[in-house]
Amino acid sequence: MPGTAGLLAVLGDLVEDVVVWPSGPLDPGTDTPARIFRRRGGSAANVAAGAALLGAPVRFLGRVGADRTGEALVAGLAELGVDVRVQRHGTTGCVVVLVEAGGERTMLPDRGAAAGYATPDPSVVDGVTLLHLPAYGLLADPCAAAARALAARVRDAGGAISVDASSTGVLRAYGPRRFLDDLAALRPAQLFANRDEADLLGLPGTAPSGAVVVVKDGGAPAQVWRAGSVVHVPAEPVDAVRDTTGAGDAFAAGYLTAVLGGADPVPATAAGHRSAARVLAGPGAGGG
Repeated sequence: MPGTAGLLAVLGDLVEDVVVWPSGPLDPGTDTPARIFRRRGGSAANVAAGAALLGAPVRFLGRVGADRTGEALVAGLAELGVDVRVQRHGTTGCVVVLVEAGGERTMLPDRGAAAGYATPDPSVVDGVTLLHLPAYGLLADPCAAAARALAARVRDAGGAISVDASSTGVLRAYGPRRFLDDLAALRPAQLFANRDEADLLGLPGTAPSGAVVVVKDGGAPAQVWRAGSVVHVPAEPVDAVRDTTGAGDAFAAGYLTAVLGGADPVPATAAGHRSAARVLAGPGAGGG
């Protein structure tokens, strides 16, 4: 986005997605023909890539394995213009994504090295205007401790934090009330959730004071909650949805890029919808 000001940093996972498009319903105990795609994955990496493609200055913070898969994923992200700052140890994570004909996906994650991201030199967030944190990296140490420390440094320097609720499965396992307590400490300026995540967490009523809450609802209008009022922002029309993998990450990329460019939450939400619409026809989150 021309005119984008500031620097976006995204902390979290960079993994390989193995995206499976079965030819029909799974046939237990035998074969179901499928198309299989290997793509860049990880919510944080997807947001970083999407923002870079939209012209935002963006830095990725995470951990990959000391292996060829990690090397290839880092190189691919860097080729998009992302400033990649990774730790290397262990084995790069992998997520198997089973996608139904209508586009809904079920994920089987092994975060691998990504879960071990440890507190780096705090200078990695120097100059960062906005730090985005998907919930996957907030629920277990050492990654969660690193995220908290870096978020505090960004806030102390006058920057802002955004958080994506990311997954009802991981939130249930962690505990919704516990996650809300963590959010209160993080003090995000922006909080993203889909409809199921919002219902699980009781949003927007339980959101930290001052946060803009954006509740996405598939093809229905998103709700933008700010200071007790709500605006409904229509989704971008899409002819056919084949794969919803990474759509929420693309939404965040579009929204955050718009915010860095000076947009208010409502036009930023419209930008998020446009960005999400671009990934719905192809396999995975759009990364090669």
